[in-house]
Amino acid sequence: MVPAILIYLLKANIALTLFFLAYHIGLRRLTFYTLNRVYLIGGIILSSLFPLISIDDFINRHETIAGNVMTYVPDFSAWQAPAPVFTIWTALVYIFWVGVSLMAIRFSIQLFSLWKIHSRSERGEINGFRVHLLQQQVNPFSFFRQIYINPSLHKAMELPAILRHEKVHVRQWHSADVLLGELNNIFYWFNPGAWLMTTAIRENLEFITDRYLLRQGVDKTTYQYSLIKVSGIPYATAIANNFNFSHLKNRIIMMNKKKSSGYQLVRYLVSGMLVGGLVLSLNYSRATVAVQQVSHPEKTDTIPPTPQPAPLPPKAPKAPPAPPKASIIGVAPVPPAPPVPPAPPPAPKLDKLPDNAVYLLDGKLSNKIAVAALNSHDIETIEVWKNDDVKDEMVAKYGEKARNGVISIVTRKGPAAPKANVTVITGNKPDPLWVINGKIAPPTAMKEMNPADIEHIDVLKGQSATSLYGEKGANGVIIVTTKPGAAQGTTLKSGGDTTNVIRVVGFKSGVDLLDSIRVIK
Repeated sequence: MVPAILIYLLKANIALTLFFLAYHIGLRRLTFYTLNRVYLIGGIILSSLFPLISIDDFINRHETIAGNVMTYVPDFSAWQAPAPVFTIWTALVYIFWVGVSLMAIRFSIQLFSLWKIHSRSERGEINGFRVHLLQQQVNPFSFFRQIYINPSLHKAMELPAILRHEKVHVRQWHSADVLLGELNNIFYWFNPGAWLMTTAIRENLEFITDRYLLRQGVDKTTYQYSLIKVSGIPYATAIANNFNFSHLKNRIIMMNKKKSSGYQLVRYLVSGMLVGGLVLSLNYSRATVAVQQVSHPEKTDTIPPTPQPAPLPPKAPKAPPAPPKASIIGVAPVPPAPPVPPAPPPAPKLDKLPDNAVYLLDGKLSNKIAVAALNSHDIETIEVWKNDDVKDEMVAKYGEKARNGVISIVTRKGPAAPKANVTVITGNKPDPLWVINGKIAPPTAMKEMNPADIEHIDVLKGQSATSLYGEKGANGVIIVTTKPGAAQGTTLKSGGDTTNVIRVVGFKSGVDLLDSIRVIK
């Protein structure tokens, strides 16, 4: 898979090249130098920002989406980052950063050279201009608020024009444009368009300065002669605004060029729209999306589900085993056991759940620990949104944490508890007498017993009950005998074995204590 940084660099450099081509072909020969300055600086900045702008959501918002969405049990192991693998793309990333490091070293050397020149200079004043006087054989230059010149290399009549030239660079902060171009070269060192863009910026700054001086009344012939005279003097540093920047021929041509017509301003609008449209089109990736609304009555908050492949149909449930027989006196025939429903989805494992996702339990915010503690029988559905599936509405509702993933779990509402060896008694009148292991016990004692500890249950009614327990047995007697060594008075705990459940339905009238007793698996 191509690393994201390489995709970003590809888009940014294509954009930068398009901006330069539009300038070089359509705008360079216009005399709107200030507009050209804005265009070139804006081209560098926008080239770096365009790859970060996504237009997929804007376009897809107006498309009809159809298809199916299936609720499924996700594989949480997919959230774990794969082991890094060295590929050709990894090598290209390393090469890119090596180039950036070398260019950064080059830039640091240029700054150091400028600092050395500054430290060796002396403050002085020429014709009312504060300058730094040099002894080196270098071209006059400026850097931000400072002007550097070796007056011995120039005639007295040439100095005013040179100093006024550098003063324009200082006042209009042209050094900031040059530095931006150099920084652009550091990160886009492999793109010829970046180097050409920097050259265009420096050239246009000289056009701006030349025009300003000519408008101030500087003699054009004398000024051009001074440019030619210093053309053989070397530059002090490439990151400064040098008096005689190269492309002298182009500068003289533009000085003599007639002012461009106002109608030529349309070129900026056309080139901006053309380049902007082409660059934004690089960020659009069309993907096939299938969605169908699935209603979940149990959920309090509606969140669009993630499209997923349909799961395999569940296997047909096996026939339940025959229920064990109980020792019962005077009991109606045992009805057939109800069918066993398909097994619910397994509960998610704690170590497979991501730590930084948003958890929703029945539509309400929850956490990883609460979700991991759920019993598999309690889960109705699990839905997962991650990576690009996370919608802006989720981020707006649940915060930036939602970008790490959203997991929504719906539990069963009032489910029938799993059943095993249980005794169900029907009727609707007075409670019978309960006897557990030979001792009379309250009816509530059965709720505290573990059904797995019961050996058998005997039910007495009528004369057989009163003959043994007198009037106390008038409403019937239920005799419970537990297994040897079984614990008594225990209660089923949450998270334990919940396959054995006791239900007492009620009684019928009078001493006709029981209508039926059945064992449910």
